[in-house]
Amino acid sequence: MFLRFFLGSLYLMGQHRYAILKGVAFPSFIYLALQAVIYGLSNGGPSLNDIGLLLHIPISLAEIAIVVIIAISTMRTVLLDERPEVFRFSKRELRFFLYYMGFLIVWLIPSMLIGATSTLALHSIWMAFVLLVFFLVPLFFTLRLSLVLVGVAIDRKISLRDSFSMTHRPQWALFISLAIFSALFSVFYFLWGGVAGLINSESLNLISALLFFPLFDIFAYVLISAILAVLYSESYQAFSTKRVHQKHRRDHSPGEAPS
Repeated sequence: MFLRFFLGSLYLMGQHRYAILKGVAFPSFIYLALQAVIYGLSNGGPSLNDIGLLLHIPISLAEIAIVVIIAISTMRTVLLDERPEVFRFSKRELRFFLYYMGFLIVWLIPSMLIGATSTLALHSIWMAFVLLVFFLVPLFFTLRLSLVLVGVAIDRKISLRDSFSMTHRPQWALFISLAIFSALFSVFYFLWGGVAGLINSESLNLISALLFFPLFDIFAYVLISAILAVLYSESYQAFSTKRVHQKHRRDHSPGEAPS
């Protein structure tokens, strides 16, 4: 199961690489433009910094909207073998956006608690355990409910309860796969940042901020979407079979004896 998540997502990305690239090309261009705006506002002096603070929420919402479009395009390409659509934001994208915001809100309180108590973890092993709990609990529910996003993306009705039931069996394989990918991403970011710091080149720092890191973020969004697509493929068949068996047992169960 673990290898299916870990290697299956990479295989699907390779198999549909041209369609995925076509689907994410224009949203990626807009994402790069937003990163350029953010970089210019944060490095353009006090007056531009003030403008950046005023535009922080609109720009963040625009970034999330781009991520939504990239995720939906990838999931539909992988699961439905659909040709990528022209850049658009319809009811489907709006529903995905709202669910995505809901997941972010779920993470808001744990993130605040982690930020407020992170320094205490250096002085107490128990606080380190508490921080781990703050991280693992929302991660658990995020993974178990994540198929709601896939359902919205491919126009399938999947409730929160259905998603929680469907992800019962592969939850640990999914967790390990995402943990490995996250570790690899973190190491890659760290190594690239270290190399850029050693070279200390303004042009390299500019390329990293405007091109390299944004493109790597987009790759991560596509990869996570592919992982969720594999999760849906693995879970949906087992869940449907289970429902058929339950319905069969109900239909063939003996009725109450007449009084």
